[in-house]
Amino acid sequence: MRGLWGVLLLISAGRFLAFVARMDIVPFYPELMARYGTTYTGAGALFTAFFVGYVLSMIPSGLAADRWQSDLQIALGFLIMGLCNIAVALTTSYTLALGARVVQGIGVAMVFMGVLKLVAVSFTRGNRGKAVGVMEVATGLGLLTALTIFPVLSRWIDYRWLMLSLPVMCVAVVVAMIALRRSAPSGEAARARPGPPLRSLLGWDLLCITLTTFLGLFCYNGLLGWLPTHLSLLGYSKAGAGAVNGVILAASMAGVYPAGSLSDRIGRRVPVVNVGSLIMIAGFLGLLVVKGGAAMYALAALIGLGMSMAVTPMTILTTEMFGPERAGVISAITVAVAQVGTGLTGVVFGWVLDRTGSFTAVWLLATLLSALRLPTAAGIGEMRRRALPAPASE
Repeated sequence: MRGLWGVLLLISAGRFLAFVARMDIVPFYPELMARYGTTYTGAGALFTAFFVGYVLSMIPSGLAADRWQSDLQIALGFLIMGLCNIAVALTTSYTLALGARVVQGIGVAMVFMGVLKLVAVSFTRGNRGKAVGVMEVATGLGLLTALTIFPVLSRWIDYRWLMLSLPVMCVAVVVAMIALRRSAPSGEAARARPGPPLRSLLGWDLLCITLTTFLGLFCYNGLLGWLPTHLSLLGYSKAGAGAVNGVILAASMAGVYPAGSLSDRIGRRVPVVNVGSLIMIAGFLGLLVVKGGAAMYALAALIGLGMSMAVTPMTILTTEMFGPERAGVISAITVAVAQVGTGLTGVVFGWVLDRTGSFTAVWLLATLLSALRLPTAAGIGEMRRRALPAPASE
């Protein structure tokens, strides 16, 4: 990836800052409730408001990324993210804060789609997996910063100053982008060529990619959301349950780069996805029998590894299956559907738990859904698409 380090740093910064912006209010709900004079419901609405803007603007942002220069879209998204965080950190008006979170979701969607487009046009099939692996590590670091580092630092630094660090970082990255823009190859020549009509892409391959991504993230987020409750029923404290979840996230972060690199080495993404799905199946079945001790931490590490292999190559595949000209909108469609899956996990798994009173049914459902990824992934015509003429940028 010689000569592409500027692009790699940009996409990593984009993912890092996007996930800090998404989650940085979560540790400070009590402080925000006191300042805005609202309830837990109101605090939760601030979180939901972000996703309203994010999901509704996902496809328009993808279309814009296909028609506009990706780095300019990313820069504008950074500025929107930073300004909205200033509003949330300083205003005493709940209404203004709520609106700022909606607009911030739009800014993050612009960054997110611009980054995926940049991955598609800047990296070849031979190194795209490594690039996405680095990008996913940055995603994990963003979550770690918002959910762990900020709460720890808040013991000594007012939470508002911590939230104001995001716009400072956004401006710093935009300044760096301006300095690097002439020297960093971005592959934007591919953007100038008209892409195939969107209607021609709405076929079997896109359906299979979308379903595979949806099922993977549904199980992934369902596990992270409900595992602490499962562990509490097994007698774990909050700290103990958090430690197990921490092992999963750490293993997932450690596995994303090797997963992407492996898919580069073998020249295919679907086999790695299938291995990840099989590991996830083993992990969910393991939750039926493992009740604690060192085995639980080993199982958590296995699940994290499975997550990295099941999810990361799908991100790569989404950006390259239909050529760089349409990478933005195709990524937007799959990510938007996946976000719907993320939102449904709480309701669906909660309903199953209410009906059965046991996590056995929950993990069996997750096992079934993970198994369904095998036929949906098999339906992706990866090799058939690879047989088509490669885009000029690759």
